[in-house]
Amino acid sequence: MKKTIFALIVLLLSASLSLQAQESKIRAGAGLVYATDINNLGLALKGVYTINPEWEGAFGFTHILKKDYVSYNIVDLDAHYVFAQTSDEMSFYGLAGLALNFWKVDFGDNEWFGGSATGSDAGLNLGVGMNYLLSSNLRLVPEVRFTVLDGSFARLGATVQYSF
Repeated sequence: MKKTIFALIVLLLSASLSLQAQESKIRAGAGLVYATDINNLGLALKGVYTINPEWEGAFGFTHILKKDYVSYNIVDLDAHYVFAQTSDEMSFYGLAGLALNFWKVDFGDNEWFGGSATGSDAGLNLGVGMNYLLSSNLRLVPEVRFTVLDGSFARLGATVQYSF
């Protein structure tokens, strides 16, 4: 999984070199999230491609930190529809997409019930977000999303994204 994410970041960076003469269409960044029902913080990586002024495609990876022997990795494939452009600095979007949720329970060498188990679930993302321009190449992107699956949860978070 780490190799896949690293390869995606390298791909985004190399693609950005060919776009320097054009308007920036690729953003990438990192941030923090809080997952309800899981009740823990996580780290998020996100890449966004602007298709046109109204539509964006997004890829995200979130690692929810280990709590009560359980850790989560979530891969998001989303579409963003920009429904309000309030100024050159701020816009709002709705999002919908696919969430792939990978979990691992690891009890370690506990004498009562040691060992580990893994699993995965697929679900649907629904949410809203905002793009706020901090500088010519930097954006603050807060987002609220609800992931519908067996054991649904919401994620509240923000990333700082750089436009290539």
